[in-house]
Amino acid sequence: MLSFQRAFPNGRCVIIVPTLALLDQWYVSLREDLAVPDQQIGTYSGEGRPAQPAQVNIMVVNTARSIASTIASKFETFLIVDECHRSASPSNSLGLQGHHQATLGLSATPKRDYDSGLEDTLIPALGDVIFTYDYNEALRDGVISPFELVNVSIGLTPNERSEYDALSRRVAILLARLRKGELVEENLKRLLRSRAAVAATATMRIPTTLRLVEENRGARTIIFHERVQAAEEIKTLLSERRINATIYHSRISPVVRRDNLRLFRRGAFDVIVTCRALDEGTNVPETTVAIIASSTASTRQRIQRLGRVLRPAPGKSRATIFTIFATDVEKKRLIREALALPEADSVSWRRATVKANA
Repeated sequence: MLSFQRAFPNGRCVIIVPTLALLDQWYVSLREDLAVPDQQIGTYSGEGRPAQPAQVNIMVVNTARSIASTIASKFETFLIVDECHRSASPSNSLGLQGHHQATLGLSATPKRDYDSGLEDTLIPALGDVIFTYDYNEALRDGVISPFELVNVSIGLTPNERSEYDALSRRVAILLARLRKGELVEENLKRLLRSRAAVAATATMRIPTTLRLVEENRGARTIIFHERVQAAEEIKTLLSERRINATIYHSRISPVVRRDNLRLFRRGAFDVIVTCRALDEGTNVPETTVAIIASSTASTRQRIQRLGRVLRPAPGKSRATIFTIFATDVEKKRLIREALALPEADSVSWRRATVKANA
């Protein structure tokens, strides 16, 4: 961005992001890390937009579809697309249109699982892949901290186990029918989502999360859960235990969200609790502990969440990622991950010992 500004003093930067959370993070980073004055930053989303383009314009992808190319038609433009794999769909790719003096796509996972959007859309719009970097190289170069994975097993309550097992039996029946060629795929997906929801909301996830925070009291910690209500409950319970915690999710107003994120980055809070909002892009190198209280089966989500805690910082010797799991399906996924991440210093398994009312 600084090089572009030197080459094109009257140019504009357009930064396309997939979510409000990443818009907030770019905004905070531009203010804190690059000292860009507030009046030179324009934010575009469903929450509002400026009357005129600013020097740096951050746009959620839905808004960028109709705005980004207009700015490019009026100014010399540097187009930056964060998590660019999200902009490869037919609708989102509208934000990539126009003539740009410079382009840059960023993604930890540019290859899309279900289509050829990288090859057919992103490369033609943004250019060829110019740089790749994996965990092994980053660890070797000191770009990420040494890290350990700690997988924590919890039990389901009797009612949760009964519901989970009943759904598993129905899943097995539909799988058998699918193998015979019957058109039951949509019903199967619904059952798998329902079964995953039972595991994701397991009662023991919250008290186990609280115990892990207590064990690591004082460490800069980020907690992920899949449900806003659960995240709010965790934050409340942490505050009751006099743990200095804040929260970040999409239902909070923009000003409060950005303040919470900024204050966590500055160390005013030890713990931040979030949902999927901070999966991508959060840059708080001082964070040493991540607790994944609940997650999906997405490999992309897992890679992104690991990245939130692996950045190095002065005095940070290693990062620890705790993952709470409740079922054999989750355990098998974690075993596969451990085999695929030989860079981890260690992978350990333990069973939670807290009770549901702890």
